[in-house]
Amino acid sequence: MYIKQIMVKMGAELKTITTEIHLPSDILYSQGIGKDRAEYFVKKNFLLELYREGKISLGKMAELLEMNPFEMLGIMKDSSVPLNYGVTELKEDIDTANSLGLLDEDSQ
Repeated sequence: MYIKQIMVKMGAELKTITTEIHLPSDILYSQGIGKDRAEYFVKKNFLLELYREGKISLGKMAELLEMNPFEMLGIMKDSSVPLNYGVTELKEDIDTANSLGLLDEDSQ
């Protein structure tokens, strides 16, 4: 079975790289992944691994899979990929909410 496609965004311009992956078809078929879903399966898992390694963001991963971040969170949950969200991100979100006037002093 041949699987083609990996998309990479460089700068403002979307460039694609096409590659072939040679796998015995029974590996995918035994997992219930038919030829029509193989490309998406490989792309999704490639992006999940990049996210797990901290190399892309949740938003970027969702964008490349053409879904919203909430749908991506569901896929991450189903794939046992933890959310990369720590104290630094929380502070940034609080600062953003403050600058937008979304928080009052009682809510902090």
